[in-house]
Amino acid sequence: MPDKPKRKQRPWQPKRVPFKSVVSHQKFYNSRSWREFSRTFRDKNPFCVKCQSKGIVRQSDVADHIIRIKDGGTKFDEGNLQALCHSCHNRKSGKESHGYKEEK
Repeated sequence: MPDKPKRKQRPWQPKRVPFKSVVSHQKFYNSRSWREFSRTFRDKNPFCVKCQSKGIVRQSDVADHIIRIKDGGTKFDEGNLQALCHSCHNRKSGKESHGYKEEK
């Protein structure tokens, strides 16, 4: 029986990246030391700071770096962290990834 021909990549589809090429900051966020540090920080800061500034009480889900690590922020400094809910974290991260400055 003849072998099945290999599937060709269509030109409009993005190139597939092998699983092994994990970015270094992804390795950091999946490390045990970060997960434990993040959990401890969220236990101390149980509410989202962005929502609280608007008068809303919402549980924090993420320990977010105020200054991103790739922008020179420190990894394990509580002064560089803020407790955020998922929606506030996604909004902030989306703006940062597109080059917008965070509003105060």
